[in-house]
Amino acid sequence: MADDIVYRTLGELLSNYVKTLLEKSGQGKRLSEQEYLILMNYYNSKNMDYVFTELRNIRNELRGIMEIIDRKSKEAMDYADKSRKEAMEYAEKNKKEIIDYVDKTKKEMLDYVDKRFESVDKRFEAIDKRFDDLNKRIDDLRELILMLAKKT
Repeated sequence: MADDIVYRTLGELLSNYVKTLLEKSGQGKRLSEQEYLILMNYYNSKNMDYVFTELRNIRNELRGIMEIIDRKSKEAMDYADKSRKEAMEYAEKNKKEIIDYVDKTKKEMLDYVDKRFESVDKRFEAIDKRFDDLNKRIDDLRELILMLAKKT
């Protein structure tokens, strides 16, 4: 605390001395080389303080930006992992649904084809029966013709 008071007092003395030098220069009086060097050192130190303060501010801003980038990067990675996991689960679920659908459709198609073959088989049986009936009628007709031919 005592150091702060000493530094503050020295800073005020130096500021007052620099003000008197500026007033002297403003009045057109020539500054000695030593006064000129004190003035230049004062402004250089003020500029350096300003530059270092700005650098500290920029560094703090960069730290904040880096923290935001790290946080957003982590959030993005978490979101990507979650999305990838959901997509895999969805794909696995849909894969099962598609396989089930294909199996069901295949069974339905096979059943339909079997029914159509049964229908065709029944038609062939009906046609075979009609051919048998026709053959029987032709045989009956032949016998009748042979009988008629023997009678004549």
